[in-house]
Amino acid sequence: MSTLLNVYLNTTKGIDILNATVDVKRAFKESQVSNGLLTVYVPGGTAGVAILENDPAIQKEYKNLIASFVGNPAGARPARRSGSGHAEAHLRASFLARSVIIPVKDGKLLLGPWQEVIVFDFDDKIGRREVCIHVMGEGAEKKT
Repeated sequence: MSTLLNVYLNTTKGIDILNATVDVKRAFKESQVSNGLLTVYVPGGTAGVAILENDPAIQKEYKNLIASFVGNPAGARPARRSGSGHAEAHLRASFLARSVIIPVKDGKLLLGPWQEVIVFDFDDKIGRREVCIHVMGEGAEKKT
């Protein structure tokens, strides 16, 4: 049994912190998987995903930490065939994973009580960030 759901999150310029937990839980519920794995994947080179505590102060500290590793972009947005922005966005994204995997056991996502799925977007333009949620495993046994 397998379900794939693509969702889109609206982004602004700069470093965005986007909570994808509601979409992840919706995909999980729709999948009807009782034991398996849920993968959250962010395509593209200027974003990443993490599982963090649902605390704005922690998320802001994480954002500031990543920003401290790589300075702010200077100058005009480069003209690239890919349409991607400054190198800083790519470098910042490299500190995060492109995907996270959450185990599913007995019909429950094995996230801690305060954990959330957070997408960080570092692109320097307003847009939409695609997030792919793939749930696979076995469904609940049917009673006959």
